[in-house]
Amino acid sequence: MKSKVYLATVLFGLTVVAGSAVVIAASPPSINGEARVISTTERYVTVREVRPTKECREVQVSSSGSTSSNTPEILGALLGGAIGKKLDDSSDAGAILGGILGASIASDMEKKNSKNKGYSGTEIQCATVNREVEVRRADGYDVTYEYDGHLFTYKMNNYPGTTIPVRVFVLPVE
Repeated sequence: MKSKVYLATVLFGLTVVAGSAVVIAASPPSINGEARVISTTERYVTVREVRPTKECREVQVSSSGSTSSNTPEILGALLGGAIGKKLDDSSDAGAILGGILGASIASDMEKKNSKNKGYSGTEIQCATVNREVEVRRADGYDVTYEYDGHLFTYKMNNYPGTTIPVRVFVLPVE
């Protein structure tokens, strides 16, 4: 009786009989062996990933140098009102006129000083943005090995080394 050696990694066979699938419950007899690795080629896949990326650019900026504070005008009005009251003690008209004049003078002085404090130039502004990138990743190995004078190729997840264990199933050929 002739027999042929089959290499397989499954424990159960699937046979089709008259259009219906029948699972053979018993596994065929097997022996363990060792095969010599002939070549190993690393497999790669390209995947898309989203990565946060810092992007910076130069932008033009300028500042007028003016403040949004009303403090100089208020102080000018109080000081002008006090001086106006001192000059015309008999009525409040001097105080009111002094207050208006003091506020106006303070406002003019602030505008004059702010022209000298302005800034114009470039500034670097950065933001983090999500970018989709393609990444090449290792995805296992295509391993060619020799057993009993025959060459076989198998895809493996880990680097195999110089030999790999094999399980040999023996089935009679009719």
